[in-house]
Amino acid sequence: MSQDPIQQTATRIAGEPHSTLEHRLKTDMFNAILRVKPAAGEGVSFEDDVLTGTFFEKLPAPLQGIAVVKLENAISFYDRVGWRDAYLDKPVDTVLSAFQVEKLSAKLNPGSLHDLSYVSHKHVEKLLGKTESARLWENLKTFKLDS
Repeated sequence: MSQDPIQQTATRIAGEPHSTLEHRLKTDMFNAILRVKPAAGEGVSFEDDVLTGTFFEKLPAPLQGIAVVKLENAISFYDRVGWRDAYLDKPVDTVLSAFQVEKLSAKLNPGSLHDLSYVSHKHVEKLLGKTESARLWENLKTFKLDS
């Protein structure tokens, strides 16, 4: 049996199997799908269906598309800035400038740096402008998350 696409994405991003990232991706994809179609979660066991990946396999293509776009954006984000475990829970205001946080929070609700990974770089550029988005990527690449 082959890996599911979300598990493969977590491995691709982290460079090795990463159960914490995989869990987070599956949780976030599940919640995003439920925001669009709450009925999709009826009768679903999080442990048996979502975490195993079978929930996503059974979805109609348009709902699978929600997860696919978010996963593609996450791959692009981490290819751009590199993977660090701390991204999963580090608040955005610990790395981003007050201006960046204000601009991004006007349209998004990023609780952690990882939440930014689901947003396309073009959308970030639209919200911040070219110069400020370039600063954001550079800050994310160079910030010492352990400090």
